Amino acid sequence: MRLSKIEIKYALLSVLGLFFALNLNAQALEQGKFRVDAELGTKIGGASPLGLPVEIRKINGFKPALPFFVGVKVAYGIDDKWGIRSGLIFEGKGMKTEATVKGYKTTFNADEDPSQNVRGYYYGDISTNVENLYFTIPVMATYQLNPSWSLQAGPYVSMAVQRKFYGMATDGYIRDEVPTGERVGIVNAAYDFKSQIRKVDVGMSVAGKYDFAKRYYATAQFDYGFNSIMKTGFESISFNMHNIFMNVGVGVRVF
Repeated sequence: MRLSKIEIKYALLSVLGLFFALNLNAQALEQGKFRVDAELGTKIGGASPLGLPVEIRKINGFKPALPFFVGVKVAYGIDDKWGIRSGLIFEGKGMKTEATVKGYKTTFNADEDPSQNVRGYYYGDISTNVENLYFTIPVMATYQLNPSWSLQAGPYVSMAVQRKFYGMATDGYIRDEVPTGERVGIVNAAYDFKSQIRKVDVGMSVAGKYDFAKRYYATAQFDYGFNSIMKTGFESISFNMHNIFMNVGVGVRVF
């Protein structure tokens, strides 16, 4: 059965009317009161340098790993515009990449038998897997633009409960120790740097929240880690890697 143009028009108007009715019931954060929310969502990003290093000549593949977050947040209204929001978030921060590199400083067989380690500058194809899990505590200032829209910004601290950073090099060669060192052919060589990942990640978040109904909202948040995810003194990768992620999710007001 085909709908007439008039029926389609009335259907669209009904949907728009329902949307605006729900929007009018959205509740902003109230002065002197607490609000408790539960939220979940997905994310995209990775452990990334600031800018593409010259050693990485081509990105052959990328996809997120453990791309989720779930948690509870508590907000308190300081006045009719400003508030503070904190909570506890369980989240994954990971990625899987494939790249072609040239002069990429690394160490193979890093965590198996240290006496057999091969360290130097690698030329060829390499895959990297990062699969870290964190408990995160954000502390954010909130600003209410109108009854539906609000902005948040502030620092976060993340504690790692799972640390994984491993990969494989294929079809290449490595210059032993220095860029002009002895050339050693690489068919398949693994590396594992999980023990070198920091247990604590500190950074900054900037977010927007849209209350589209009395209890429900959508959120988008950008996270940037200040410090490299690797420990100080780690030299098997020549550049720092920061947790950089964009999160998108939904939430519900608990009370």
